[in-house]
Amino acid sequence: MLIEHAGISLNPGTQLVSYHGEPVALTPKEYQLLHELLSPPGRVMTRDHLMQLLYGWNEEAESNTLEVHIHHLRKKFSTDLIRTIRGVGYLVEERR
Repeated sequence: MLIEHAGISLNPGTQLVSYHGEPVALTPKEYQLLHELLSPPGRVMTRDHLMQLLYGWNEEAESNTLEVHIHHLRKKFSTDLIRTIRGVGYLVEERR
């Protein structure tokens, strides 16, 4: 099922992503993070939840790796796409 939001089209079946019709290359972690934030938008995702999703319990990750992935997604799409909820996590706003 195609996920569409704010000009982004994400196809979970093929893992292809486009922005305003143009293909966007994402790393596997960026894809996983974007998919989670868009499924569905409007939910605050805690930092712990996202780190668990990306790295699980067995994989070591630097303390700022999540912020780096968020930064890359903002550069590839829009700085307004992902909102930081201070002390909690991240949010992709619902479009009305």
